[in-house]
Amino acid sequence: MPRPPRFTYPRAVHHVTLRCNNREFLFAEPWFARFIELLQEARTSFPIRLFHYCVMTNHVHLLLQVGHGDTLPRVMHWLSTSFVRRFNKATGRRGHLWEARYRSTIVEQATYFLRCMAYVDLNPVRARMVAAPADYPWCGHQALAVGDAGVLDLHDLYVGLGADAATRYAAYLEFLAEEARRPGFSLARVHFVGSPRFVGRMEARFGLGAGARGVRHIRAGDGVVASAPLHGSQGQSL
Repeated sequence: MPRPPRFTYPRAVHHVTLRCNNREFLFAEPWFARFIELLQEARTSFPIRLFHYCVMTNHVHLLLQVGHGDTLPRVMHWLSTSFVRRFNKATGRRGHLWEARYRSTIVEQATYFLRCMAYVDLNPVRARMVAAPADYPWCGHQALAVGDAGVLDLHDLYVGLGADAATRYAAYLEFLAEEARRPGFSLARVHFVGSPRFVGRMEARFGLGAGARGVRHIRAGDGVVASAPLHGSQGQSL
């Protein structure tokens, strides 16, 4: 299977997915906590802003902004290999831990950033692991609830939801409930997501074009579209 292409640039906001090999359910305590510790180390070692995360039993979601054009591959290589070394040594496991290279989606902040935060938060809910994001301990939701900038970098769009931590969190919960009512939509194989103008600009920047160049557009609601590989079955194609 060909490797997915890599699209990034300085200050791009990415949703990143990293999945365990063969979709195995490898994460359990204390490995949830250890991955999150490494994630916090990455915040201090690389030029990234970490806006949200969720560590599931067989994959990880990250929402972050990179500082430079080479930041994303560097941080993801460090994060994935650092975790594998510790995990395999402690468990006596050999071979690959991760299914393949990480997948990433460039997110337009104005149209999809808050929805992408909600997408990360709703992952354990839609997997029927918990009833609400606040019930899942292995994500950044509690840091959003209390405005803990020591755990997450609070994006201006989130901060703008209210004058203080309690007010903005209440507004975010309303937004989260609205997003939960939408049909499920996966970012796993999406290149870019945002307004049609943003997606078109990204496709031109990276030499892609709808249909003829192997990509298609998928409706994501509220005028948002996603650019994805031509072959696939998720969402509703335009």
